[in-house]
Amino acid sequence: MDREDLIRELVDRVAGEVGLIIYTLHPKREFTDEEIAEELGIEINDVRKALFYLYEIGLADYKRKRDDETGWMEYYWRIHYEKENEVLKRELLKTKKKLQEKLEMEEENIYYLCPNGCVKVNYEEAMDLGFTCPRCGEALVYFDTTAVLEKLREEIKKIDELLAEISKKEKKVVK
Repeated sequence: MDREDLIRELVDRVAGEVGLIIYTLHPKREFTDEEIAEELGIEINDVRKALFYLYEIGLADYKRKRDDETGWMEYYWRIHYEKENEVLKRELLKTKKKLQEKLEMEEENIYYLCPNGCVKVNYEEAMDLGFTCPRCGEALVYFDTTAVLEKLREEIKKIDELLAEISKKEKKVVK
């Protein structure tokens, strides 16, 4: 997955389909949420919600101005494409931290599962339960976490590679 795909995935995950549509428009100037809603034929509340989600992750900002005729506040938005790397790095680092915490948890514990998929518990909890599922009464079985650990390590490695790629591109831009 390249950087562009990652940014699209992030925008879609955070701001939804409407946010992705707005983001891919690449507006060059400030715009109001009303202009975008009218241009795209999308409900203004959906446009506003998507823009605020982009604002929350740092890819958009706005200025408020009072309309002299109506007295209503108007929001003038700007998308900050130049902040993509910064936002992407921050989000990747957050994801990496969560994966590392999950990896540590999986490495430090021995797990048992219900064969019917009711529960996954650590060894201590399994002992307390008498190695019996509290929901269905089946005997809990040992869960080999080797595949889970490998998958977590792969994901962390991919994130490290993406972060290195972003840093390399940033250094080229600075030169």
